[in-house]
Amino acid sequence: MVFLVIVLHASMTFMEYGPPWWYVIDDHQSLLFTFLVVFFDSFPMSVLFFLAGYFAFPSFDRKGLALFLKEKSLRLGAPWILGVVLVAPLLARSSMIALGYPLPDMLNFVTRYFLGPLYQQGPYWFLGVLFFFMAFFAVAATIGKKTKIREKSNKKPAVPWMVLTALWIVSVLTYYLSGRYVKRAVDWLSIGYIFYFQPARIVGYLLMFMAGLYGWRMGWFTGNGWSPNAFAWGTFAVVSAMFLLGIKFFVAPFRGELFGLVSEALSYNTAMLSKTIFLLAFFSKSPKFPHNLTKSFEADTYGIYWLHMIILMPILYVLKKIDFPITVKWTVSILATVVIASLLLRCGRRIRTFLNPKRGSKFAIFRSDI
Repeated sequence: MVFLVIVLHASMTFMEYGPPWWYVIDDHQSLLFTFLVVFFDSFPMSVLFFLAGYFAFPSFDRKGLALFLKEKSLRLGAPWILGVVLVAPLLARSSMIALGYPLPDMLNFVTRYFLGPLYQQGPYWFLGVLFFFMAFFAVAATIGKKTKIREKSNKKPAVPWMVLTALWIVSVLTYYLSGRYVKRAVDWLSIGYIFYFQPARIVGYLLMFMAGLYGWRMGWFTGNGWSPNAFAWGTFAVVSAMFLLGIKFFVAPFRGELFGLVSEALSYNTAMLSKTIFLLAFFSKSPKFPHNLTKSFEADTYGIYWLHMIILMPILYVLKKIDFPITVKWTVSILATVVIASLLLRCGRRIRTFLNPKRGSKFAIFRSDI
């Protein structure tokens, strides 16, 4: 999923009808990358929120409230703040260049623009939102004191239609209402420079996180609970993806009107749910693929996510000036980003181990078990 986030961000450089504020826009665009952006924009973060919720209970049970919050503050809170303070202003400054505005000095830029109309958190919004989700969960779990998985049942696990249907209905409804009553709901909203999110999607992400919590409690993807049929959900995901693409391209003239709002809410949330369940079903039953292909990067996953925009955008900016086919630029930028980020993280671990061999990498912030 982290790799697909990089694919998504690289594709936005080459897409037609892309946002004018995007950090690097190539002189040549293709509708192919617009399709890729629409396709990949609907599920990687939902999968990550579900997985975070799914593994929150066992982590909380092992550590308790105090240690759990301390660890999440270190592994989520600290990288989130560092990213917002150190990297997000540079991304916002790139947006200013893309929009063609003259650049003021850095101090004037930060005070007038970054802390004003150009405020953003870049990819680090995910860490901030997830940190708050984890904190609220930990408090609720402490109050409820019910975190153990249910006992194994001899009955065949039933498909949780009521849970999935409720998740889908609430996601669709909140997506529609935000589009109806919040200006540009698919864009980003900041609350006190801290909570930064898309109003149309935030409830859906929260519900996916809660679905992960519920799924662990009910033993989903294990012998104790529901194991979705990958083929059936894959078929549903393909149909919903086609539906989403059709809505994005053919209902665009009705955006903002009732028909457009309803269509977008239905298509996005249907694709989000179906793709998420399919991927979870597929990978839970396919432990060896692509595990053998990707296991060398597993320890670097979190760090790659944190670093990828710092590496990807300069690479795309350099490639923009070279007369290569855009598919070549796209491929090179993605692979180079993953390799460079992984090498930096491994060098960092070796330096840390050399300086303090007793601790090694146990206290690394960017371990992948977020």
